Amino acid sequence: MRDLPLGPDSDDRAVGVVARSRRALVFDDQAEIGALAVTRLIQLGFDAKSVTERSAFLAMAESWQPELIVLDLSLGDGDAIELFELLNEQAFSGHVILMSGHSVTVLDHARQLGEDLGMSIAGVLKKPFRQRDLRALVASLGGPSARPRLHRPDNPNPALLREALDKNWLEFWYQPKVDLKTGLIVGAESLARVRHPDQGILAPGAFLQQASEEELYEVTTRALDEAVRCTETMRQRGRPLTFSINVAAKTFKRTDLIEQIRAIRKRHSQIVPITLEVTETDLVDDKFAVKSFATRAILHDFRISIDDFGHGYASFERLRDMPFSELKLERSMVNGCARDPALRSICKAVLGLAHGFGAFAVAEGVENADDLETIRSLGFDMAQGYFFSRPLPFREFEQLQAAFATVTADEKGGFARG
Repeated sequence: MRDLPLGPDSDDRAVGVVARSRRALVFDDQAEIGALAVTRLIQLGFDAKSVTERSAFLAMAESWQPELIVLDLSLGDGDAIELFELLNEQAFSGHVILMSGHSVTVLDHARQLGEDLGMSIAGVLKKPFRQRDLRALVASLGGPSARPRLHRPDNPNPALLREALDKNWLEFWYQPKVDLKTGLIVGAESLARVRHPDQGILAPGAFLQQASEEELYEVTTRALDEAVRCTETMRQRGRPLTFSINVAAKTFKRTDLIEQIRAIRKRHSQIVPITLEVTETDLVDDKFAVKSFATRAILHDFRISIDDFGHGYASFERLRDMPFSELKLERSMVNGCARDPALRSICKAVLGLAHGFGAFAVAEGVENADDLETIRSLGFDMAQGYFFSRPLPFREFEQLQAAFATVTADEKGGFARG
């Protein structure tokens, strides 16, 4: 089972789930900062070492094989970005925490670059970081073998998805949605993965970008079928949740889509709550098709969520024409909102917009305790992001949900306060 996803105010004693044998390597060209990070990692149960030279870092990463690397962005004449590719060449399969005195925006871009290169970026720390921020990131880590590292091939194969569908390589992982008032997991977003026999776990960018309408339709129906099964499983165990799936714009014009997803749900004994997520950019395409799909879905007791709001160019008029019950603010508007007044103003405006439409407001991409506290204090209803967990296979997700249920709201970051 994964370590408990403890929040920033949890007692250090609760981190007893971190095994002493876990190894952490710190690379910072300032020896005193590296030493401080090592001290804090040792307090969290790691066997930790620090280096200040590039050659020593690469040698130690290869020979010592740490589970966690804490990496400064600016390293004298070098930087962390160039090290990502070198770590890839070493087949590093652990986690990376980035830290820097640069702006949160720069940290966020670096994190995205690391993920694009296949790194498992556990989170970012803005210098000077606090022990509680490091503790929260450490507590959210799984073991090195808990999840295979996502592989993103340089040249996506357009035939890959068809092969994955035919050979049953497609699977769905779940990222939790957390109620900010109770601190409990109340739902999850379904995210597609391909478990390739040679390449390992493949991220959506490797197989969805060039997918045909028919392939996306099949992915959607399979995702729904599994989401309904998961919903039923959780309900039977007395832990009801609402699962959501993503619906691609290419499938909206298919007249049989609504009928098919209704038929999938009818296979079960009762109507289960399922949310269908539509990205904001889809709203600027075929207005009629999107509106028709969303309206029919609501008439048949599905819920509609507008995903990645702020990423595209949908106007307020399109929101008025689109029935929805949930508005998810895109991660780039959330990440860093605690320190950036402009981002905080955007969060506040979108919150008012969501509530003005009678919809829930969800903050995506929450990665640190300060941003979490900011969006909680503003009044967001739910949050999603690496601060709580990465997407997980259902069995691991179920264990995580059970773990959240056993930890008080105060331990998960003070949700009940205020």
